Order: sequence, then C-alpha cells, then structure tokens
Amino acid sequence: MSTDVENEYFSDGITEEIINALTTIKGLKVIARTSSFAFKNKNIDIRTIGNQLGVSTVLEGSVRKAKNRVRVTAQLISTDDGTHFWSKNFDRELEDIFSLQDEISILLADQIRENFGHIEIPSVLHATPTHNIKAYDLWLKGSYHLKRKDFEDIKAAMKFFKAAIKADPNYSEAYAYLGEAYIQAAAFNMFPNDEGNNLARIAAKRAIELNEENAKAHLVLAYIELFSDWNWDDALISYDKAIKYGHPDQNEFISYYYIFIEEDFDKAIQVAKRQIETDPLDVHTHWQLGLIYYFTRRFEDSIVAFNKALEIDPNYAEALRFRGLVNGYLGKYKDALIDINRALELIGGLGLANFDLLVVKILMGKNEEVLAILKKTKFLDSSDPAILYSLLNMPKEAIHWLDKAYEERSVNMATLKAFWVWDNLRENARFKEIYAQMNFPPSIENKPNLEPITIAEPSLINASLFSKSEIESHLEQLDKLMKEDEVYLDPTISLRQLAEKLDMQPNKLSWLLNEQIGKNFNEYINAFRLISFKEKALDPKNSNLTLLGLAYESGFSSKTVFNVYFKKMEGMTPKTWIKSQ
Repeated sequence: MSTDVENEYFSDGITEEIINALTTIKGLKVIARTSSFAFKNKNIDIRTIGNQLGVSTVLEGSVRKAKNRVRVTAQLISTDDGTHFWSKNFDRELEDIFSLQDEISILLADQIRENFGHIEIPSVLHATPTHNIKAYDLWLKGSYHLKRKDFEDIKAAMKFFKAAIKADPNYSEAYAYLGEAYIQAAAFNMFPNDEGNNLARIAAKRAIELNEENAKAHLVLAYIELFSDWNWDDALISYDKAIKYGHPDQNEFISYYYIFIEEDFDKAIQVAKRQIETDPLDVHTHWQLGLIYYFTRRFEDSIVAFNKALEIDPNYAEALRFRGLVNGYLGKYKDALIDINRALELIGGLGLANFDLLVVKILMGKNEEVLAILKKTKFLDSSDPAILYSLLNMPKEAIHWLDKAYEERSVNMATLKAFWVWDNLRENARFKEIYAQMNFPPSIENKPNLEPITIAEPSLINASLFSKSEIESHLEQLDKLMKEDEVYLDPTISLRQLAEKLDMQPNKLSWLLNEQIGKNFNEYINAFRLISFKEKALDPKNSNLTLLGLAYESGFSSKTVFNVYFKKMEGMTPKTWIKSQ
C-alpha cells in the first residue's frame, strides 16, 4: 500500500494489521509483511508480482492520515490478467481505526471466499488493543522501528513502546513488544543477557496479566524459558500458547528448539522452508534457512541460502558474516575474510563479526594471533571466549569461560547439546557436569550425520602433520578398515567414528583423506560403497534384489545420495549402467 512519507509508519502498521488478521483464517495463504512490502510504491506489472510471490490475487491500496481523519482505499486484483474484481474507499475518524481494520479484513475475506472457494471467516478478525489512540500511534512507531532490526532502531523502538505504556498503562500489546525489544537489545549487547532477559520477562508477564491471549507475550516468554531459564518444558508450553492465540506456527523459535533441544534437523529445515513460502522476498527468511543449515553443518546448502539473502539485500551484514564463517569452514579463507570484513564495515566495526573473524583465523591455523587477541579482549558474553578456546582445543581455558557463561546464563548455553563448536570439550569431566546441570531432554532417534569440519592446526601452515612413515602406516590401517572390516557398510559411519577406530584425531584424519588421498570423507567412503554395489549388482545370486536394496546393502544411506553419487561418478543412472554390462 502506498502512503505519504511522514506517516509511513502508520500506513505500514495498518497494512500489517490487515495482513495479520487475514493470516488467522485457516486455508487462506497470505504472503507475509516483508515480501508484500517489497513492492510498495513501485510501478511493477501485477502479473510479475503474482509470479514472484506465487499468489493469484493482490490487495492494492493506500492509506492517508490527516489530523484525526484516515482514508483507506483498497482493491483486489487478479494476477492472471490484472482484473480488478473488488474495490472500496473508506473514510473514518481516527478513533474508529480498529473497527475499520476489522471491517476491511472481513470484506476482503468475503471477496476471496466468493471468488475462490470456501473458507471459514471468524466474526471478528481484529480486536481492539487499546482505546487510547495516542498510545496506539506510539506503538505503531515502535513496531515500525523494531522491524528494522538495527542498533539505533531498537533503541528508538524501546522509547516508543515505553511512551505507549505511559499513555495507556493497561496496553498489553505495548508491553509484549517492549519485551521483544529487550531481547533484541541484549542481542546487540546493549544489556548483559541476564539483564535484558529479566526486563523482557517482566514486560511479557505484565502483558499476559492484562491479556492472557496475547500471543506475542507468550512467544517472548518461550524465548526466555528456552535461552535463559533452560526450562525446556515451560518453553514449549509458552510456545503452544502463542500458537493457540494466533502466532504463525512456522517461526524461528521452533526451528531453534528442533535444532538445539531435539536435534531434529530435518524438522528445523522444513520450518524454515515454509517461512520462505509465505515470505519469499524477505532477506531474513533466507538468512534464517542459511543459519539452520550452518548449525546442522550443511555448509554448501548454507552458502546457497546466504547467497539468496544477499541477492535481495547485498548489504545485509548478518548474511555476509555467516557466509564468511561458512566459507571459513569450507577452507575458502580469502572469501571468508572478504565477507566478514565487509560486514564489519557495514556495522561500524561493532558486533559479532569481530568474533567471526577470530573463528576464521583459528580455522586458518593462526592460533598465536588469536590467543594474543583473546588475552586483551573484554567479552560481554563469556560463551564467546569459551567457543574460541574450544575451537583452539584448549579445554582448560574453554571450561574456565564456560563456567562463567553458565553463571551469567548466556543464551549460548542452550546450544551445548547440539552445536558442534563444543565437540572438543565433550569428553572433559567438568563439561559433562555442566551439561548434566542443563537437564537436556533425549534427542530424537536416528538423527542425521553431520558433515565433518576441518580446522587447520598451526603446523599445517608450513609442514605435514605426519612423517612419511606415519602416513604410510595410517594409510595401511585405513585400507584394512575399508577392505577387511568393511566399515563403509555402516550407513551411519562418520569421520569422527572412523577416526576413533584409527585412534586418531578427526582433524588429522580429515587432513589425511584430503591431502594424501585427495578425497573428502564422503567421497572416500562412497567410493568403496560404489565398488560394493557394482559387485553385488553383477552377481547373479542377487538378481532377485532391487538396485536400491543393493545400494542400501552397500552402505548408502538414502536413495538420493546413491543416485546422485552414482551418476556423478559413472555419468549415467544405475539402471543404464546395468544394461550396459
């Protein structure tokens, strides 16, 4: 919807309120705010908009506000041929804004039902959150700034939400959004985590006291219970209430819960992909998918998602810094440094991009440089140096900072179970004690294997990790495991497990595979599986078995992995290869 610049916050707020009201109708696909707003004030053919958003109908209109009057024009347009099949103008006093939003939302829903099929429409789609128009106007301004998600806007959002509460002390929604703003402020290091979370808790609980059905407030509590209280059951209870009272069920919170608490990576990815379906042009949804791929160590997929985010906004610092991290883990150090340094430029040298730069330097083997920086840096969140020392494989120092992070109730403590940056500490006695105190629930069964990570050691810069005789010995052991013990037949075998069988550090095994054999772990293992499959496929005794069954017997973990790898290596499908034999 178009607007006058001075009152953009008001127009955006009204538009989003209508979007939110329509999303509560079951069976109605409504594109979320960010993707919808991507076309605001742009002269783009309606068919192009329909194709980009994947919708058959577009709501177009404008909002004008002058003193105590508001005028809204709205029209529904078919994206197939540009036909306008409904339009209406609304002139109201500002004090009638809430009933106007409900009237417009219901009229729109009626038109959609009449033109496209049956949907259930509630009698009321938009409740009246406050009777104080000044408070509502201040809340709209705060919401406008909160969604921009940068340092100065978060500060502005908190100021407007507090002013809204001053204008109406019983304004539940203002308290709920203030709670969210406190959480974001803590993420920007405006407050220590525990202080920001406590302020958020107070605001959210007050919002619920005023309105038990405040979905935003329950979601704020869910975040606090997950990342600060470490109360997994209560976090899910609050989340379920947020969904019950109208919050969309595909969101970041449940993705994080699936990753860090249940270790159900596939579900987390599904949620992120569904978010993209409803908000395909939002840089944040693509960044979120990239972040989930990063946490689940699917680095190549992560790069694709971050690239998409940066197509939408080339200056999105969060996508740049995480793409830099992923490139670091992939060994593309030059690209990693370019991305992270660009992110630092965009955010004025502040924030976690400095931390990311240290991670990449560790991956490059520049340990002494990182240690020198660590000794003189003051960290607001003690989990940051704990992670860095863990990656450096310095457990004593890592545990020292991890103890502090536990006392401070750092949000990163909730990642101890699933995040692979802690892997070097998992056998440490004190780590096990801290982990036990977190009371993590059991993980799902059959969780997927994670791709291995290669972290260079300082000696890698100028010399081999092994002597020539050691290399020969390790390769001989490895060959025996493959050819005699046939460990590749285990579809769940990981680099870490293979390293344990060789009594070798995973980093060193990875180096051996990549530098001496010239293959990564999956390529190496699947090569043996491919040989096994071919032998089985050509054996007449197996003629009664399907090709997929033989692939599983050879150690391949899925149909897709088998078919993709086979075609990559042979240049044809398994069925075509069989015929050629």
